[in-house]
Amino acid sequence: MEMDPHTLQQILDRIQQQVRCPQCGKTVPASFQSVKVVSDSAMLLQLKCDHCSAYIVLQASLRGVEQISAPPYEEDECANVSTGMTSHKDDVAQVQEALRQSEGSFSAMFKKETGKAETEVV
Repeated sequence: MEMDPHTLQQILDRIQQQVRCPQCGKTVPASFQSVKVVSDSAMLLQLKCDHCSAYIVLQASLRGVEQISAPPYEEDECANVSTGMTSHKDDVAQVQEALRQSEGSFSAMFKKETGKAETEVV
């Protein structure tokens, strides 16, 4: 199942709000590193309690995720900047050509020649 990072973060926030450690009863942090497996219908997480160091294996159902997922967008349509980068194919081709000319070196690409000596643009 493809899931955008915003949807995954919402799921992890809900898990963190609802899950308590079975040993000490404190809240358990849930982060991207906790996610071990994601399938079409479920997610498997390994959580660790910060207070008593107990490990918890949690299976979370993904029913209803479609309702909180961001809708897909077309390639050329403007979208949320954090979700995707909008650029024109000409801009990408221009950067690729500049990298080819500088043999893949960003430092060589951004050096400019002056009358006396080469200086690096900062």
